[in-house]
Amino acid sequence: MKKSIFLIIFLSLFGYIVYNNFFKKSPINIGFIAGLSGKYSSLGHNVLDGFNLAFDSVNNQIEGNEIKIIIKDDMQNEETVKEHIDFFKKEKINLIVGNTTSSMTKVSLSEISNYKNIYLFSPSASSSEFSNLDDNFFRVQVAHSKERFNLLSKYLKDNNLENLYIIYDPRNKSYTNNYLHNLKESIISYGGKEFIAEETVDKDFKKIVEQIKNTKNLDAIIIVANSIDTSKLIQFLRLNNINKQIIASGWAKNKKFLEDGGKAVDGTIFLTSNDIDALNKEYLEFVDKFKLKYRYEPSVFAAQGYETGKIIIEILKKDLNLLNFKKNLLEQKVFQGLQGNITFNKYGDVKRDNFIVKVINNKFEKIDFNLE
Repeated sequence: MKKSIFLIIFLSLFGYIVYNNFFKKSPINIGFIAGLSGKYSSLGHNVLDGFNLAFDSVNNQIEGNEIKIIIKDDMQNEETVKEHIDFFKKEKINLIVGNTTSSMTKVSLSEISNYKNIYLFSPSASSSEFSNLDDNFFRVQVAHSKERFNLLSKYLKDNNLENLYIIYDPRNKSYTNNYLHNLKESIISYGGKEFIAEETVDKDFKKIVEQIKNTKNLDAIIIVANSIDTSKLIQFLRLNNINKQIIASGWAKNKKFLEDGGKAVDGTIFLTSNDIDALNKEYLEFVDKFKLKYRYEPSVFAAQGYETGKIIIEILKKDLNLLNFKKNLLEQKVFQGLQGNITFNKYGDVKRDNFIVKVINNKFEKIDFNLE
């Protein structure tokens, strides 16, 4: 009897070992790093929710291999980013999705620059600091460039908005400095003027109001900051009877901006690559699935998080080895996005159409305006 029990135990252990070593498939680990707390958390959570939704479509597995998303909060802090990237290195994670801001993306890239087999794939970083480089960085967000801002520059010129007061977030310099540099080049190429004044959004709002009221011939105010700071500042400006045209950066364009800003943000202009009037099947299905799961309207960043996930899934279905990720992505080049094709160039950058949208009755409405 004892021999039979011993034999059963032995065979069970032997079977377990054989299964785990020869039959059980290994999980595919993907890192995810973004600002998930603090002022930048809205952007991070939008991207993460869209990204997770993409993997829901395959039940978080491919060919029986579990997809494990290892999530880290970079807290918009350089040292925290370094700690998390170090963790990913030690865990031998070859693909990291993130970061969501350009400043933190810059830190991550510096940390993986000497590692040929670690790839960083950002759904939302847009600084042109990372453009046209043969490295291990890819993104679905269009990079800043003078040409990208031409549509906005023409809109400003056609509407006689020449004297511009700039307010920006100094804590995401890779984004804001790059945004303003390229915007200025574009405006000047259209015969526009230099910015008449610049201020940072972290200053006392009362002082900003005072400076704006003392600025002569002001036509419009451009705010390059996150959705929380942008909406709060616009509210404060309106309460102090400053009713100049506001142009906000795409960084602020999300549902929270509308919720926090209320009636005060009506009339705000954005340049975006997300067509909110799109009626194509893929986009509408994404919106329905997103709202059903998360109970809020997806932003452009949620859509780009979803597209990032779908691209990764498409590549993994053809080759599960993430060491080949760069080769496989650049060889295919063209992927189906939510609003048309996403085409990568040899440096991992993409090109998309731009649109002008305006907040009307607390909704983003596309303006029929183009470069022609």
